[in-house]
Amino acid sequence: MKDCKDYFEETGRRVSFEYTLLAGVNDSPEHASELANMLHHWGRGHHVNLIPFNPVADSDFQRPYKKAVMAFVEVLERHKVTTSIRQTRGLDANAACGQLRNEFQKLPLAA
Repeated sequence: MKDCKDYFEETGRRVSFEYTLLAGVNDSPEHASELANMLHHWGRGHHVNLIPFNPVADSDFQRPYKKAVMAFVEVLERHKVTTSIRQTRGLDANAACGQLRNEFQKLPLAA
């Protein structure tokens, strides 16, 4: 986080954080408040791009409900954290981010 703060102070360009929301894991208003407090602790010049998890076969994780995503956004915005939500495309065809890899690559890549 210090590097992010230093980058903003040196360049004046904000740092974007990609935050994947997992239902029941890190999508509560309390988690949003913790995230906002951590970001504010390190100063300003940040943006959070929320990414609702795209469900894939054999995963223990689930996509959060839209209501949970919006509650998360409300908390961040109340804490003056600039926030966006990544638009999901291809979810209905199992072609959204992360879904194709899971479908066609069942084994990890070799190092």
